[in-house]
Amino acid sequence: MDESTIPSFPTYADLTQTRGWSGEATRQVALGLEDTSVALAVDRYAEGALLGVGGMGKVMLAHDARIGRDVAVKQLRTDREVAPEERERFLREARVQGQLEHPAIVPVYDIDRRPDGTTFFTMRRVLGRTLHAILEDLRQGDPAARARYTQRELLTAFATICLTIDYAHSRGVIHRDLKPANLMLGDFGEVYVLDWGLARLTGETEKAAVAASSRLSIPGELMGTPLYMAPEQMADPGVGPAADVFALGAILFEILTFERLRSPETLWLPADARTSERAPERGIAPELETICIRATETEAADRYPTPRALQEAVVRFLDGDRELAQRKALAVDHAGRAREALVRAAELGADYEHERGTAIREVVRALALDPANDENVATLGQLMSTPPRVMPESVATEMVAAEQRLVQIGARYSIGASLMWFLFLPVVLVIGLHEPAQAALVLVPVGLAAVMSFVASRSRFIPAWIQLAVIGLTLLGGAATSRMFGPLVMVPTLIATFTIVLQAHPSFRMRMATLGLGAIAMTVPALLELAGVLSPSYVFEHGNVVIVPHMLALPGPTAVTLLLLVASLMMLSVPCLFISRLRTALNEAQTKLLLQSWLFRRLGEELTRG
Repeated sequence: MDESTIPSFPTYADLTQTRGWSGEATRQVALGLEDTSVALAVDRYAEGALLGVGGMGKVMLAHDARIGRDVAVKQLRTDREVAPEERERFLREARVQGQLEHPAIVPVYDIDRRPDGTTFFTMRRVLGRTLHAILEDLRQGDPAARARYTQRELLTAFATICLTIDYAHSRGVIHRDLKPANLMLGDFGEVYVLDWGLARLTGETEKAAVAASSRLSIPGELMGTPLYMAPEQMADPGVGPAADVFALGAILFEILTFERLRSPETLWLPADARTSERAPERGIAPELETICIRATETEAADRYPTPRALQEAVVRFLDGDRELAQRKALAVDHAGRAREALVRAAELGADYEHERGTAIREVVRALALDPANDENVATLGQLMSTPPRVMPESVATEMVAAEQRLVQIGARYSIGASLMWFLFLPVVLVIGLHEPAQAALVLVPVGLAAVMSFVASRSRFIPAWIQLAVIGLTLLGGAATSRMFGPLVMVPTLIATFTIVLQAHPSFRMRMATLGLGAIAMTVPALLELAGVLSPSYVFEHGNVVIVPHMLALPGPTAVTLLLLVASLMMLSVPCLFISRLRTALNEAQTKLLLQSWLFRRLGEELTRG
């Protein structure tokens, strides 16, 4: 579409061949309005309130007496009527706008001149607010504006604007002055693209393009319009459709962030449309940021090829956003069911485990639909960290298996501890035995304990009676060693060490049983000697204590000292090795639990961040 395709509009003088408003009859003939009952042109438009003022002229509200409707009248300023090029540009705007028949473009009804010589054209009166005014309210945080103009509604209107500009491009018209002040949202969902005064026709001459763009130099508008202009338009008014795409991208950025894409200070710099950097507090979707960046690329070839392509990108996001809204609604429903299940679980006589399972199932579904919901994440964390009232059978089975693994570790070390008793046998034989039967009271129980520990270590399950038998036999052998140096030398250390090590047993009952048996093994030999059942091992003379060995024939202090030293070292090393191995196993289990806890926290963080 070029200038030649727009028919020349006949002036009033052409129609009447008269001057001023005389010759109305001739005008009626030309217009086919011979019925004198129809209002004459001089009385047709009754002007009302001022709607707006611009550089070219003003817009007034008027009543059309012929049709009986209110219209908007755009009038050229009187001082501009004297310049033919100004009048021609004004008429050009009316003709371009009038031939773009689209629901979002205000239709032009008439072009005429008044008796005072001023040119005007009439168009539909539109009701609504400019996008500029709406964004100003949103910047100020106006509650009514935020409730009325949601991001979804503004994006829907923006998509309509894109299609409107795409339609204009299909007719060969480039707007070149797209900005929020030239976009209006009606009271009933209407969307309008206003002010086509800077429109460029594809194929028009460079001279015409320059003339049409001269309005940019009007004082007061220099810093308004250029903020939305494409880089190439700043240098050359003869731009193509890509310039409108850039302006649309700048408008989209402002809709999302409530900030202008550029300022007077950054006007000549490449546009930075990264919404996540410019307005991180707004939480703008990455898809929208990508759309803004592409639409405002410095190079025209890198932008969306058409406004329709930009519109399609926004609509794809809105379709996904609609699905997201549906998912969130379903998530709210599942979260409500989870809370109801938790309430039922707390009621007297309720099936706690069933209701708790229902709550977990529902909150997991809610999180699957809306993983960024903090409340659902917290509910799941509470459910996961609160133990059930009754131990689940599977967990009880796993705990038994864990206890058995620990018992098997103890059984293997019990074998080694028992065999160490027999390492003393050659030493004892060299030293000499007073009463071999008493040595048998030590070696036989300990040997039996070693055999039972060996068999038990190869079994998948070690019954409690076998464990008690091994403990009892070991303590019996320990008590029998009192016949070496008496019940107060070496025996208490030996029995105490063994009993303390057994406190690592996973079963509380077994720990208490071991403590009781250890106390018996430590006290019974001393009580038997005090009661005279056994011959005493200590003789108290003149403040001295003389140890009377009943089992061994002690050759001298060196051998005895070495024997006691080696025995003490063995009593130190065997329990330490067992405790060290136990601690390693506990560390591994603790590390596993901590890692699982960390992973669960990370899961919650990722779901929240989402």
